[in-house]
Amino acid sequence: MPWQLSGIQGSIGAHNLEDVLSPGLEAQPLAAGDTSQCRIPGIEAEGSHERLRAVIEPLLLPDQPNWVMLPSSEQNQRLVWENCLGDRAEIGFGRGWSALAMSQLNRLGTTGRMIAARMKSPDEAGMEAVVALDWTPSDSGLELVFSLVDGRPEGGSDPGDLVRKGVDAVSRPEALLCPGNGSDGYLEQLTPALPALGDWVQPEVRWAFPEAPAGTLGVAGNLFGWAWLVQGYRLGEFTGSTVVLAMDGGPLAGLSGVRPADTSLSAPDSGGT
Repeated sequence: MPWQLSGIQGSIGAHNLEDVLSPGLEAQPLAAGDTSQCRIPGIEAEGSHERLRAVIEPLLLPDQPNWVMLPSSEQNQRLVWENCLGDRAEIGFGRGWSALAMSQLNRLGTTGRMIAARMKSPDEAGMEAVVALDWTPSDSGLELVFSLVDGRPEGGSDPGDLVRKGVDAVSRPEALLCPGNGSDGYLEQLTPALPALGDWVQPEVRWAFPEAPAGTLGVAGNLFGWAWLVQGYRLGEFTGSTVVLAMDGGPLAGLSGVRPADTSLSAPDSGGT
């Protein structure tokens, strides 16, 4: 089933997500000169948990499915999140959970919204970010070839079997969308699976790090990468199959593979939070 990215909302620090994406794939780093530029403005709460609630709740759709992806560090607050959002959204923790959310959306075959946010205390490094993407089934767009997740709640998972299934489905993708910036440890989960990568490590397979210019975005970086990927197809930077690696320090690792159903990918409506 083809999917269109029909709507984008969000912010990265003090920058509107639309402004971050609009320069295209060669955008310069977001040189955040001071702490205020790293935080999303207009939120009075100071604690990261309270700030997460403040940016996520207004984005929930009242009449369509919602998937909310939270930092792994919020897992000890699972009951709190279930109590405040559980009747309006599916809730997961860590970037790997996004692959499960994509699979659920594809199975439902209906318009839905995915939301991810990373907020921080005033003295914490990195960028605050919130991203909401609306996916709508269509006659054209991106087709989800596979979406797989593996791991154990207690951690220590080996994603080798996951990678082998992904390689079987898409043996030589045009690109791998990698999490983070390449030096933040997000790819360490992949180390035990290196023998299973096969043709994914051939020179013609591009390993891309779309979050690198924006700084540390945490789980929100996963959805930022999806928006960046759709833009890449629209601009002709990608024309074949791509694989999205969804992993971080959390216990779950995820893989999603997509390909264009045809060459027409309409531009989504954009708006800020």
